[in-house]
Amino acid sequence: MLLLVSATALLVVATTGADNPTAKEGCPSSCGGVNIPYPFGIGAANCFRPGFEILCDNSSGVYQPLLPGATSRPDFGLFDFLEDWFADQVLVLSLNVTPRPQIRVETTVAYECFDALGADNGSFAGALNLSTDSTQGVYRISNSGNELYVLGCNTFIYTGSGVPARNAQSYYGGCVAYCKNAEGPKDGACEGIGCCHVDLPPDLTDTSMQLNQGWSHEGLEYSPCNYAFIVEKGSYSFKAADLRDMPRNQTMPLLLDWAIRDSTSCSNLKESACVSINSRCAASDNGPGYVCQCSDGYKGNPYIQNGCQAISFREN
Repeated sequence: MLLLVSATALLVVATTGADNPTAKEGCPSSCGGVNIPYPFGIGAANCFRPGFEILCDNSSGVYQPLLPGATSRPDFGLFDFLEDWFADQVLVLSLNVTPRPQIRVETTVAYECFDALGADNGSFAGALNLSTDSTQGVYRISNSGNELYVLGCNTFIYTGSGVPARNAQSYYGGCVAYCKNAEGPKDGACEGIGCCHVDLPPDLTDTSMQLNQGWSHEGLEYSPCNYAFIVEKGSYSFKAADLRDMPRNQTMPLLLDWAIRDSTSCSNLKESACVSINSRCAASDNGPGYVCQCSDGYKGNPYIQNGCQAISFREN
């Protein structure tokens, strides 16, 4: 990056390693092409901070980073003991330590489908559970980085926090999508005709789509399924063809905020995770806890020794 100051050009140069927050020394630094910086880690317990383990799985023949314990699962209601048999682990697409502590993951779209007579033809509630013993509550569904989409005709779908039959729902949010005919929905338009979307509140650790079957879907061949998903803002643009052609195994990217949760704020730290010199504590903006940042004029990984390194300025 070039900065022009008066007539002199200055080149901003970070010292080696500052642009690439690193894993802990002696620990794997990547999985499946995804960088795994500390406090995240793979393998031995000393490679990651509690709650930040990443599983490098190759059961499919390809190495993939997964969040152990976090699951995307169908909703079996009172028969929740079956859910573990059908649960999918959450795939990690990317990890960020700074400037914003986030994980980008992949989740499967929830759906309910109908035959030509309006009878049920399969559904998937897409329950996402991040609050587990393995993750120790470090993750929150990002309210600033995601939004809820509902696609369909004559449908009302809402999401609630708290996986059904396990926790009381503490949040509900949703919207109504309506179609009078196949010509109503338009590409790029998502204001209620075939598509609607709403923002999310902060501090969500889990969610499950509540699929409404109160309205008739008979004769809606142009919209045989209803869909709902939380997706990273800017990653999805509605297409009218999605009402008819979206596959049942469609996935979407979703952002998770993370923080150090063993202290509720910077003012009552038990033991600071900000171990690098020239680092500081900052309050989490999604749920309790704190995050670490490099001080002004420094960049890198504040969670490892000497991880924050000076940005040097030299004349070009």
